[in-house]
Amino acid sequence: MPNLGYSARNRDEYWSVIDIFTGQPTFYKDIQLDCLDFDEVDEMVECLNYLSAQRMGTLKQP
Repeated sequence: MPNLGYSARNRDEYWSVIDIFTGQPTFYKDIQLDCLDFDEVDEMVECLNYLSAQRMGTLKQP
């Protein structure tokens, strides 16, 4: 899936989900997605980009 607004960034030994437009860690349901392990961040980036694609109508349906 193409990057639609979110990416992962390593900050010391932890990871953050970054909003590519602001360059800052993003929030989901009032929770800042910062200081996570890589597996958590990878899953959240994929999920948020999927939801973004749905909202924009760019998600390809089989």
